[in-house]
Amino acid sequence: MTRKAPPLTLTLGHLPAPFKPLAIDIFLHGFHPKIEHLMLRPKSWDQARRIYLDGADFSSALYAFSGNTLVGVLGIHHQETRFIHLHFPTLKKEFGIMGGVIRKLTGSVFKDLHPLARNEMRVQAIAVSPEARGQGVGTALLDAFFKHGFDKGCSVFRLEVVNTNTRAKALYKTLGFKTCGQIPFGPIAWRAGFSSQYRMRKPLL
Repeated sequence: MTRKAPPLTLTLGHLPAPFKPLAIDIFLHGFHPKIEHLMLRPKSWDQARRIYLDGADFSSALYAFSGNTLVGVLGIHHQETRFIHLHFPTLKKEFGIMGGVIRKLTGSVFKDLHPLARNEMRVQAIAVSPEARGQGVGTALLDAFFKHGFDKGCSVFRLEVVNTNTRAKALYKTLGFKTCGQIPFGPIAWRAGFSSQYRMRKPLL
């Protein structure tokens, strides 16, 4: 007999300290190819966790819990605040000056080169733990994201998705996002499993 998963509980902007390493682990699992082959290229998982723990703004995210287990994270970019950061002093300490500069530049994969308008809110990153995928966690996080944006007076939502993640792109389309551009990466991103990134936009009206 299949045991029914506990209902999801969503929280905004507050994560108790014991859950913060797990939130970073969920993020690392979700974006492993990008982080491993294109962006950070860490020496170990522990090093990657340490760097993102140092830079994360945990107040700029939504969290999904199933019972007492953290199962999903949605990092928010709104105006000057964002969930994902790579601090250069930390990168310099971990990789040296040149290694830090290179990783700071390649970390721009999580930046949108098109600045946000005051009425826009962006999904900087969304990730679900491997054991909870396919259970509606991502959709629940996005629904909560839309409500948060509406409460903040936003009328446009944005995100990016790599060209090889057809499943996620299809989900975003069903939620009202439309492709508004494409960012080519070419050969530099092949080892990470993609060659370009779609920009998608969802207006409220």
